[in-house]
Amino acid sequence: MTNQARTSRVLIALIVSMTIGAVVLMALDNGGPVGKVPILPNFSLYNYLKLNPIEPIVSDAAGNSVHTWNRVEVFYSNTTRGNLRELAQIQDLQTGQALLNGHFVIFNGRIAGEVSDTTKTIDGEIQRTERWHIQKPCLPDGQWRGTVDTVRICVVADGIGTMPTETQGTRTADLVEFLCKKYKISRKQVIWPANWPQF
Repeated sequence: MTNQARTSRVLIALIVSMTIGAVVLMALDNGGPVGKVPILPNFSLYNYLKLNPIEPIVSDAAGNSVHTWNRVEVFYSNTTRGNLRELAQIQDLQTGQALLNGHFVIFNGRIAGEVSDTTKTIDGEIQRTERWHIQKPCLPDGQWRGTVDTVRICVVADGIGTMPTETQGTRTADLVEFLCKKYKISRKQVIWPANWPQF
């Protein structure tokens, strides 16, 4: 009888401690189910699993991948925040190019304008640009290090004061891996920013 009582107490203590541990981890998670407590803004599996899957974003192109791609370039937006519309407006003011000069954008969850359902972005969210949709190559610009067959991935960060978040880093690596497999691109043909953090 005493062994059974002791076993019951140990099991109850284990269940209680696991429950408390789970609640604490969710409370510390930035945007977890308990609420937003911005103590640990690092990578979170809970938030990562809420993000949009990569395959439909890449595959959703007019003509279903008419262009042949043989290189991937990751570059910074040179902004601390922004959504697709804001980044295109900034670029249009600087260069006069109407289409954003990249194929995918990976957001950090911060935007400059008012927050609404149409402008809100999530940390690590990937959106394809109009260039990808119509399979149009990017144009040479100040950051250009590729060719007309280069897929360009814009990461919202300036690479100085605002570095990519851990979620952005993970999503960028996942997108690069997917593109390399889909288009049979060698890893040697992937260009990263010189100061890309090790995640």
